[in-house]
Amino acid sequence: MQQEYPKMHRPRHGGDIYTKKVQYDFSVNMNPLGIPEPVKEALSAAVLQAASYPEYGNFTLREAIARDLGLHMENVLCGNGASELCAAVVHALKPKKAVIPVPSFYGYEWAAGMEHTTVQYVPLQESEGFAVTEGLKGSLTAETDLLFLANPANPAGSCIPQGLLYEILEHCRKREITVAVDECFIEFTGQDSAVKWLGEFPNLVVIRAFTKTYALAGIRLGYLLAQENICRKAARQLPEWNVSVSAQAAGLAVYSGQWEKDEYIRQTIRFVRKEKAYLEMELKKLMGDKIAIFPSDANFLLLKTEIPLYVLLLEQGILVRDCENYRGLGRGFYRIAVKGHGENRILADEINRLL
Repeated sequence: MQQEYPKMHRPRHGGDIYTKKVQYDFSVNMNPLGIPEPVKEALSAAVLQAASYPEYGNFTLREAIARDLGLHMENVLCGNGASELCAAVVHALKPKKAVIPVPSFYGYEWAAGMEHTTVQYVPLQESEGFAVTEGLKGSLTAETDLLFLANPANPAGSCIPQGLLYEILEHCRKREITVAVDECFIEFTGQDSAVKWLGEFPNLVVIRAFTKTYALAGIRLGYLLAQENICRKAARQLPEWNVSVSAQAAGLAVYSGQWEKDEYIRQTIRFVRKEKAYLEMELKKLMGDKIAIFPSDANFLLLKTEIPLYVLLLEQGILVRDCENYRGLGRGFYRIAVKGHGENRILADEINRLL
């Protein structure tokens, strides 16, 4: 019999490999190329520093991130993953009303609940691939204090067109609405980051992470990019030494200059596009009109089918993300990560066998 979480601790995310018998985890969206070798080496070496406190204030890591993005260190705040930084933004700004387009990452709703913020959920349309459209602006009024946006979207995977994102930022600036843009998957898409607009929009907060790009979910390392006053307020909401020695070492290794980071990102984009196309082709070939696959710019696919994929695949040790508990979705929606070709083929073969 498989272990179950107590009700109050049941996860609202993928990656539940601890209470399930899982051989292949397609429920979390890590880089299929895996942890880069220089980062692995840095993590191994960091074990010897475990008896020491991490660097206070993450100054060295913040400087490295700022230098890479052409910013000042004061525009960077590091955290224990993107989730901690979403919470820090809410605690710092204490918004009375937040807008969250749905379906979207549950962490925004969780963070808003920490300050008892009233949340207006704006339903995205299935017929439009659950993409953010210009209609969102109608929900952003003078009463709104904070808008959470995921770019690309999660779980749908679509990017917000650059022109539209700029219009939303301008619309929000006029109404003094802070816009928190979650870019945790942006580096899989080849699309431009909103970071280039930080100097233009004092209401813009960009949240990113090493988690997905460098396959470091267990290390927990994210960073926030914003005007200095927002970073300073958010920093006051975080505990001291909130980033571990191991996480600092992993982050610094990314910017060490000892490897071709940019080439690793280019390889990642090429690989993900190729394998995502393979998965789409196989799923459509196997399931035909029994499945809908939504357009995705990211390293995952959102599916809709009446076939109970989650239960059937889990019986074979394959875990996919059942999206039934996403606000704005429901039964029949599943998200699958793009993984290595061998794993993707195993998933396709198993679906073929089940059908």
